[in-house]
Amino acid sequence: MTTLILSVFFSISASADVVEVDGIYYDISETTATVTYGDNEYSGDIVIPESITYENSKYSVTSIGDWAFSYCTGLTSITIPNSVTSIGNYAFWDCYGLTSITIPNSVTSIGDYAFYDCCSLTSITIPNSVTSIGDGAFSGCLGLTSITIPNSVTSIGELAFDECSGLTSITIPNSVTSIGDYVLNLCDGIKNTIIVNDMFVYLPKTYTGHYSIPENITKIIGGAFSECSGLTSVTIPNSVTSIGSSAFAYCSSLTSVTIPNSVTSIGDWAFSECSGLTSVTIPNSVTSIGDWAFDCCDNLKNVYCYSEEVPSTNVWIFDGTYIENATLHVPASAINAYKTTKPWSGFGTIKAIEGTVGVESVKDRGIAIQSAGGFINISGLDNNEKVSFYGIDGKALGSATAINGTTSFAAQSGSIVVAKIGKENIKIAVK
Repeated sequence: MTTLILSVFFSISASADVVEVDGIYYDISETTATVTYGDNEYSGDIVIPESITYENSKYSVTSIGDWAFSYCTGLTSITIPNSVTSIGNYAFWDCYGLTSITIPNSVTSIGDYAFYDCCSLTSITIPNSVTSIGDGAFSGCLGLTSITIPNSVTSIGELAFDECSGLTSITIPNSVTSIGDYVLNLCDGIKNTIIVNDMFVYLPKTYTGHYSIPENITKIIGGAFSECSGLTSVTIPNSVTSIGSSAFAYCSSLTSVTIPNSVTSIGDWAFSECSGLTSVTIPNSVTSIGDWAFDCCDNLKNVYCYSEEVPSTNVWIFDGTYIENATLHVPASAINAYKTTKPWSGFGTIKAIEGTVGVESVKDRGIAIQSAGGFINISGLDNNEKVSFYGIDGKALGSATAINGTTSFAAQSGSIVVAKIGKENIKIAVK
């Protein structure tokens, strides 16, 4: 891998129109200059000027180019002028002697792996002009203890703070609408759950017991609960629409999980290596399940999949899981489809989900149904009793299981939903 990186590095160097002014190398165009790499390695304290003069022509310094200071292990500090608007990819890659850097308000983007492995940086201030932070931008910055991200930032790339093991706090604003996978991977020092713009970001790996995800969360991103070995159970609200890659990977104490009917996709390795998992409930809303989603779940015994159309998957979603010893529960109308579709056909037993049989009427049982705020709330049920929900056109919407006799289901306000409780169908106006 290193050989490949270096060969690209020198190939670019050979083709660039590079000039040297006061010990700093630039790639110049008609009126602007980009800081770049040259024959001599940068070291010590570097101050980049706002402009340079070369052969009687003046050039404004507007950017720090890709690889500009990479591998400059003797570089200790750098001052960037207000004329610079972007910091390129790999700009400070492996500058492990860098202890101080000031990013001016003129900078709008920080490139991929820009500060990768700058392990001597202890703090950094990102100005409110920056709108995007690239993939792996601060990955491997082991000495970084805190960072503040301004309201101007709308996207944070994958692995942006990967392996920042010294990081104890981080504030991410509501302006962020896009967060890549594994943003805070291996950041064991984080002490608090972080919630960003209705997206769940991270839970400390030291967390133990049950955790209820707040009801405003819409997305569980990749790595959010990864390696939380003490997490025994989790409540996922009906607001969540997607579960990211490796979201619950290596949660070895997790014994069962019920995915709400709002979720449409489950990412790659989402529950991989959850060795304590014995039961999984997948709602009708899920249309796709990623690669190795339930890989190596050694103790999985029951999978309840309510989708009447077999979800889109690859054959290895249960790779390393002994599904030949497990039971798959599916709608009776789809049982043949599951029996003839891999990997579902590999389950030792495939049986139809059975409704509650022989119960008295809903009215006689004292079951109460209420609707408010787009939720249907049902009380008076038997514990673990399942309620199925359908649209007025008969289309299955999903199901919910009663916990301590109550359950809830999210539906569109103003719609009519049919709840099937036992053998009875009840129309409910969703408020």
